[in-house]
Amino acid sequence: MRQHRDAILLSTLLSCMVLFCGFIGREPVAALRSTDDNITRHIAQLRAREAQERAAAAYWLGNRGTAAERAIPALVNLLGDSTQIEVAKYRKPDMPDNNKLTLGEEAAAALVNIGKSSTDALIKILISSPEPYARENAAWALGALHRRQMI
Repeated sequence: MRQHRDAILLSTLLSCMVLFCGFIGREPVAALRSTDDNITRHIAQLRAREAQERAAAAYWLGNRGTAAERAIPALVNLLGDSTQIEVAKYRKPDMPDNNKLTLGEEAAAALVNIGKSSTDALIKILISSPEPYARENAAWALGALHRRQMI
């Protein structure tokens, strides 16, 4: 009787482990796929007609950090854009005095949030871009990355 009970208990325990591992194993894959799809969609939005939409996409990508590294080339292309945007339309309202930024500044901030992997692209812009505003934003971003690493 005791052997029978132990066998049932062991079988139940193993079944629960298999079910639990099966459900847990699928969730991260689906979450990663969803995040990857969202990153792809936001990279595409960086080419939108409206500057406000491009800025919102840059902000979103920057908030993803290193997960958005493949957005670096598209974000670098926006550094020279001096179009004014209203950050209050896509950021939280508690933002200090920076209600007006440019699209290039938003792209630079996103590159800083993505991290060190954007350094080479920023240096290339700083050295070779014919656009002064792109060089200015690249210099700011490199300084911000340096300050972030020092902390």
